[in-house]
Amino acid sequence: MKTKTAFLGLSLLTFTLIGCGGGSSDTPDVATSTLSGTVPGTLIEAFCQDGSYYKTNSTQNGTDQHPFSLSLPTGVDCRIVMTTNENDPAKRVITPIGFINNGAQGTTLKLNDNLDIGHVPLAMDPSDIPDANRDHVADAPHYQDLGDRSAASVNSNPVMDTDSDGIIDPYEDNDGNHQADAYDDNDNDGKINISDDDDGNGHPDFIEDDDRDGTPNYMDSDNEQHGQSGDSHSDSSSNENEEHAPYENENEHENENEHENENENENEHENENEHENENEHEMERN
Repeated sequence: MKTKTAFLGLSLLTFTLIGCGGGSSDTPDVATSTLSGTVPGTLIEAFCQDGSYYKTNSTQNGTDQHPFSLSLPTGVDCRIVMTTNENDPAKRVITPIGFINNGAQGTTLKLNDNLDIGHVPLAMDPSDIPDANRDHVADAPHYQDLGDRSAASVNSNPVMDTDSDGIIDPYEDNDGNHQADAYDDNDNDGKINISDDDDGNGHPDFIEDDDRDGTPNYMDSDNEQHGQSGDSHSDSSSNENEEHAPYENENEHENENEHENENENENEHENENEHENENEHEMERN
């Protein structure tokens, strides 16, 4: 777990990130601001332009408005996603959150200071959201009206949204199995992608963003990993050629055998003719 502050604040922020299930970043000493509010029992996630990822669960308090708080990097574009019933595949509802602030509307939030966004009335049943492909992800964001708040600005920069459709890449359903890619298990290790951290860096492997351009590696055409993929394709092509080589040799071998057989047949024919000529010659002498 890598933390995001310096000096006296280090221990406090480390506790905050771990306690909230916060994400990580490879950049130390980043100033943070707190996003807070209430929700009806929810997982709150933030996907940020610098490649960092944060998450927290709201706190049960005996009401239908559960408080949450999440530390995010100040001055960095982040996309917010909220999920109710996240552990129940049948009832899970994933909602992208947009914001309206000072007359501006957008799907990306940039904190300048601590911000309380109030209560977010999220759907608790998949039948209550627009969801054409039935992957439990709302097809349109829920827009939370902030009024006129100087603590934040909003825009529509496509952070982790390669096709700019308002749904971030991890919550697309690219394989068409009616489930967001984040909840698939690509390496079949029993952990969903969004919770799978095989390299132990406190950041889901599925959404690693090595060049920190706001696009996860698996969707990023200019990332070094993509280049490696290209090399892999070349190796595959070489292997295919190697696999075909024996067949070509076999054909050559077959042709040689045919040629040898033809020569043998010709020799036999010539021997037969010679034998016939000798017999005719003997008959003439007789």
